Amino acid sequence: MRFVSRVLGALALSGVLTTAHAQPPAEQFTDILSSLMMPAGSEGSYDDWSSLEAVKQVRWQPLPPNMLDNALPDGSYFSRKGLANVGGVPFGVVATGARTMVVNVYFRNVSATPMGADLLLDTLRRGGFSLEMARCPVKGTVGAGDTWWRLEAPGKRPAWLSAQTLCNGRKCEGYALLLGDALPTLPPQQRNLYTDQCSGTAAGAPMAPVAAWDAQLAALFVQLMPPQGAASVPWTAIDAVSGLTWAPMPPHEVPNPVWSDTENHFYRGGQTDLGGRVMYLTATGTRDSVRTIHLEDQSTLANRGDPLAVLRAQGYKVELLRCGKVYLLSSGKWYRVTGRDKHPAMLKREVRCDTVACPKGQETYALALDGKLPRLQAGEVDAVGGSCPGR
Repeated sequence: MRFVSRVLGALALSGVLTTAHAQPPAEQFTDILSSLMMPAGSEGSYDDWSSLEAVKQVRWQPLPPNMLDNALPDGSYFSRKGLANVGGVPFGVVATGARTMVVNVYFRNVSATPMGADLLLDTLRRGGFSLEMARCPVKGTVGAGDTWWRLEAPGKRPAWLSAQTLCNGRKCEGYALLLGDALPTLPPQQRNLYTDQCSGTAAGAPMAPVAAWDAQLAALFVQLMPPQGAASVPWTAIDAVSGLTWAPMPPHEVPNPVWSDTENHFYRGGQTDLGGRVMYLTATGTRDSVRTIHLEDQSTLANRGDPLAVLRAQGYKVELLRCGKVYLLSSGKWYRVTGRDKHPAMLKREVRCDTVACPKGQETYALALDGKLPRLQAGEVDAVGGSCPGR
């Protein structure tokens, strides 16, 4: 999991500060980290973008932060670049977060002179910080260059510190300070390289493998589909689906239908993390039952796979029924999913790409549990013979 290189790589940095330096680099970097960490008792909150001005070692770009068209690998849509001379060692800096708050800060050494991760860790400990290794390479793994620590200091809220020593197989030096409460989950392929077991007799042991994103999504659809003969499920049923987190019961009522559902005035929000792929959920329905589940990617991603192909491979029949209007960077289609003692369901899949080639994109799904197609929307046409006519 290389958030440092992936985020800084997405935001090219250039230029070096030449200010004078008196403290050794590791001591100055310790001061920077201390300035960025949240005060104790501030759980659940983050500082705004102007708070970065307190970090005097960094020359920041002017406010406001830059709003991005596509999310960064950490899910952020806002960033603010900076340059720092840390005791003579130049670093490119990128702070990322939401419109009103800073959540993560990334550093990359842009010189050939390393500050040294081991020296930084020793300096942090001498400065009163405590560090507990929280994520590390699997024992014997080649090509894994990230290590994560839980970072604590008197009067500060705990944070996470990452040190990176390899970038695409080459030596490099990068750090990340994450101010959130939990480490990001690892994508399925990264679980082969890293482990959260970094101490004790199991130190360095690999974590249990997880299914690919598309296989996890297919499993969610199957779990959410009602049994044969049912056209909906009670609200409490979705709480039993593994891997999903929902807002507490009861569902929230609104005067107008949620989404384009004509009768569904009740909803519950939720979320799922497939391992580096976070999706937002909205369940809609009547007072007594859930009728439709909506799922949406939090950010643009590559290697998303094809959950429809997974369903077909598992014996489900997936039929194309309706084609949406095709735009330059987005398209949507409705499918009927049947099989394995499940009530037929309608599944809409929409894909929004970041470029025409679509190496990365966001997906939105709507699973209609009653098995009925909604009314045709503008630009939609019924499929003919399993394909989109004229498209």
